[in-house]
Amino acid sequence: MMKLTLVFLPSVFLLQTATAQQVADRCESLGRERQVMESQLHDWPNLAKYREANAKLGVPVQGETRVVFLGDSITEAWDLSVFFKGKPYVNRGIRGQTTPQILLRFRQDVIALKPGIVVVLAGTNDIAQNTGPTSLGTIEDNLKSISSPRSAAIVGATSTLETCRSRTPFFMAAPDAMKIACMEESPFK
Repeated sequence: MMKLTLVFLPSVFLLQTATAQQVADRCESLGRERQVMESQLHDWPNLAKYREANAKLGVPVQGETRVVFLGDSITEAWDLSVFFKGKPYVNRGIRGQTTPQILLRFRQDVIALKPGIVVVLAGTNDIAQNTGPTSLGTIEDNLKSISSPRSAAIVGATSTLETCRSRTPFFMAAPDAMKIACMEESPFK
């Protein structure tokens, strides 16, 4: 009987060590999640992300047609210097953002930069409900507010919802509700 006890003790010790490590990993993960959530509570539209970069950028020089790309992770992932070498194009995408967040940072991340053109790629995270339930009408209203003629900085705007018009495989596979979301007032018809 004593021999049997000695065989099981190392196994129990290994199980406890593995469990302790799993708990430590989970605690670390929860700590990171908490930091992200607290950051979002203090700055929901993430106004701080480009504040310094905007201040350094300043206004366009005489004759420069600045283009600002505004949107979510799809926009943020673009390396504009690779696709548009030497062009005065500015990326203001933020991972996970929805149209209400983008609308809230529009003044500082777009209007203040005095662009000639703004390209808005947004709506995907709204449909994914990143900031809670929403309607396609609300998404469209937010995009209309962003592309309003009163915003003066806008010469043209589009959104990821514009893929509806292109009859791409994405469009063909999209639910009917997304197909309906195509903006009727887009300058890119």
